[in-house]
Amino acid sequence: MTGKIENLVFEGGGVLGIAYLGALDYLFRNGLMGDITRVAGTSAGAITACVLSFNLPFWETRRIANSLDYRKVPSKGELEDISFIPEDVMEVMERFFDDIICVYRLMNNYGWFSTDYFYGWMRDVINAQFDVTKKSPPYTFEDFKNPLIHKDNRPFFDLYVIGTDISMKTSQIFSYETTPRMEVAQAVRISMSVPLFFEAVIKEHIDSRGNAYSRVFCDGGLMNNYPLSIFDYPRFNSDLYGGVNLSTLGLRFKNKLEHNEINNLWQYIDSLLRVSSYIQQQNYESNPLNQERSIIINTKDTHSLDFNIDVNDATYRFLYQQGYNAAKEFFSNDRQQLSSI
Repeated sequence: MTGKIENLVFEGGGVLGIAYLGALDYLFRNGLMGDITRVAGTSAGAITACVLSFNLPFWETRRIANSLDYRKVPSKGELEDISFIPEDVMEVMERFFDDIICVYRLMNNYGWFSTDYFYGWMRDVINAQFDVTKKSPPYTFEDFKNPLIHKDNRPFFDLYVIGTDISMKTSQIFSYETTPRMEVAQAVRISMSVPLFFEAVIKEHIDSRGNAYSRVFCDGGLMNNYPLSIFDYPRFNSDLYGGVNLSTLGLRFKNKLEHNEINNLWQYIDSLLRVSSYIQQQNYESNPLNQERSIIINTKDTHSLDFNIDVNDATYRFLYQQGYNAAKEFFSNDRQQLSSI
């Protein structure tokens, strides 16, 4: 990859997204972030893109990312809908069904775990980047585009978040252009809501005739886990090469086709997502230019849904270092190719 980097795109991957911090560490250290104007991502990549969009120094970006308590992300939460059940009856039901709240959520919100903790964290992170005396939360994509209400009047990078609209059976891009009044924290929440593992996001709408209807959203990775082509249009770069925007740098994880043991529901869900990812990977591999503009991070056997991680443990350090090493190797190979021309 040659020339300046204007766009960054991040693949989805659960806790593997920690590796993106290591890759960004390398990019910042080597002065490769100066031309960035747009960031996009799916799931964990959407979280990274959102925090990165604040246009902060790397140390501050890392501090914000590290404030997320991974162990709390898949939370049992509470459900107001079952408050009508007497407490003594709930105790009996818990004896038979163990996590009755999670069972109820799975049946009604289509996912075992709540995303309330993550949503609250994401909202707090976003709120801290705005001047609340000029506009109160929640903050939308339209607000992200208006530096006059940001702290220090700091301009943000344009943010693009990928979700899946289950009701319409299509991938959904949330951005200033497509959904200006959408709350950004809600969009990121949608993007990271792994089907069955996390509850879906159900939004109520009213059509032109005044009829109410629901739309169900979940993890963007279901249909577009690595949105590398999102900026491959003349409006983002009038000088496309082979139909692709060479000013876009993508970051993704190494996928290998192998047998996976499935002994529980979480392994089953993870394997389902891998199947979807492998199908999408065929489109990615169909164009050699995609590989030339992608940093591929080898996370080895780290499980994407293993949230039992702390910023001080070995798994965190391993993922961070793998991201840094992958970025370093990518640009070292890039320089070698240039010197051979």
